[in-house]
Amino acid sequence: MNTQHVLITKNGEQRTSNVTYERIFNALYNIKSNEYVTLEKCLPVKIIREAEAFAMTFYKDSRFAVYFRVRKTVLRMCKNGIDCEKAIGMMCDFFHSAKLPDMTDWACEELRPEPQKTSTSLMVDGQEFRHFDFSDVMAALENIRDGVSRWLNYTISGDNGGYMTVRRCEKSDATTAYKVEWVRWNDSEPTGCRGVITDFAALRGWLWELALSNEYPAPGPQWINFDVNDYFQKLVFRFLDEDDER
Repeated sequence: MNTQHVLITKNGEQRTSNVTYERIFNALYNIKSNEYVTLEKCLPVKIIREAEAFAMTFYKDSRFAVYFRVRKTVLRMCKNGIDCEKAIGMMCDFFHSAKLPDMTDWACEELRPEPQKTSTSLMVDGQEFRHFDFSDVMAALENIRDGVSRWLNYTISGDNGGYMTVRRCEKSDATTAYKVEWVRWNDSEPTGCRGVITDFAALRGWLWELALSNEYPAPGPQWINFDVNDYFQKLVFRFLDEDDER
């Protein structure tokens, strides 16, 4: 038997877990009245580690989307100009055998919820802190400096959202360095920077400002800008290529 699915139609107003091929066919053939049709898998397809595919949607404007969750980030791979027959084939493959389509030339989008109160999260060496404050964030950075921890990720959601990841590394001359990456999501193009930092005091100041005032680092020669959308698209493809852990 197929793992339970939910079929969502009528512009999100109708939901049924009694999913059959016939119901999928009928919903997609009636896409104009349905506005969009979503097939959601209750047990997502595990891609690798913390990445999973959990739904597909066909829109009446001939867009097709596959939804992924990477940790707490939701990504959507989209393709325009998909006809009804092809949409049926992709949804039925997903329904029958959890098969995902070839998304080589699809566009990748990071989905954010409607504006909400700012919230933060802290993860250290894969362990998420349920309750923490500003001092815990700074202590986590000092533990990385002292070799107690290897990495941290501090994330801000809501308005002015983004993240900073700090990872300890050793340079060839035995100098302690820190691989730092930060992204700021905004209404236009997101900003992404990374660099290898040896100045701990400067690094501490950047994280201090981010954790205390939601202020991201200023541009400077220590940062290499990267294309955030391209980065997350390649991240999805890397997960999809590692089939051995699916």
